[in-house]
Amino acid sequence: MSVVVTLKDVAAEAGVSPATVSYALRGGQYVSDRTAKKVREAADKLGYTTNVAARNLRYGKTGVIETVVRGLDLSSFYARMVTHVKKACADRGYQSLFMQTEMESDSVREAVSTLNNQSCDGLLLDVGLLTPHAVRSLSQNQAIVLLDDYSAKPLFDVIQVPRGEMTKLATEHLIALGCRNIALLGAPGEAERHLRHGRTSAMLHLKGFTEAMEEAGLDAGPEHQVQVFWRYFTGVDLGRDMAARGFDFDGVVCCNDALALGLIRGLADGGVQVPRDLKVMGVDGVSIGEFTVPRLSTVAVDMEDLAQKGIGMLVDRIEGKYDGKPRTMVAKYALAARESAGDAAEG
Repeated sequence: MSVVVTLKDVAAEAGVSPATVSYALRGGQYVSDRTAKKVREAADKLGYTTNVAARNLRYGKTGVIETVVRGLDLSSFYARMVTHVKKACADRGYQSLFMQTEMESDSVREAVSTLNNQSCDGLLLDVGLLTPHAVRSLSQNQAIVLLDDYSAKPLFDVIQVPRGEMTKLATEHLIALGCRNIALLGAPGEAERHLRHGRTSAMLHLKGFTEAMEEAGLDAGPEHQVQVFWRYFTGVDLGRDMAARGFDFDGVVCCNDALALGLIRGLADGGVQVPRDLKVMGVDGVSIGEFTVPRLSTVAVDMEDLAQKGIGMLVDRIEGKYDGKPRTMVAKYALAARESAGDAAEG
């Protein structure tokens, strides 16, 4: 018969009080890093696990955080994010649920109503087509962190992917490799240029691309901006069309990796070799890009950093550790120089 390890057992092993153990395991900010580490090591040694159900019953919480995103297929940015969000939740003693919306406003509204029905304590939300004002009208002051909201005056805590900076780095990388006639694939259409005062993901990609090109003295005009949906299959179709019609570009930056991977497939179908005939860069860092032929060169989001920052802000709100003005945090990123851009060595 196994022995149940209690909070007092962990406290005795770590040489601290039971209250300190409880606070440290909940991520309390007033416990030193040294003490918190000692408590975690003692808990691991003894095999102690938090009784989440009892804790939640005591504090009137569900112990569940829901994440709502647009897509979870293998070529999706969000598919890679899920693992790190789940770990960030578990690190703080929460379970995680995930919902796919495909940008539909009704499904986003349903997700927010789930929070109001008290089936979860907080929401990490990719709003898609639903505006932050609409989310606020539905949220009833519940804990929410928005993913990739670029509002000038955020209404909620926000975790951002710095898409403009990442696209600028991708473009600069192609320029450093000798490209001079570069296109941005996935550029915003005319309508989107005025949506939300130009503060959209696509507009940020365009801004980063334009800055890099102009700083290098290269043309970034409309003929270098290709409007296409950021989907794998649209990339395939575009690649086949480019192969059939011919093209003058020597490099392309795609607004996400799914589009880049589809493009490479479509070009290959038409007999165009990447990177010999065209250098291709993605922006995201989806896992599957490491296993394609050629391996996809991209600028990758640090998903662990994104998840820890986003879930950290959310738990602060849920547990009442922070009740101030909306905060904005930005995820880290790094260049992953691989084969599709013609790099000699893999990054």
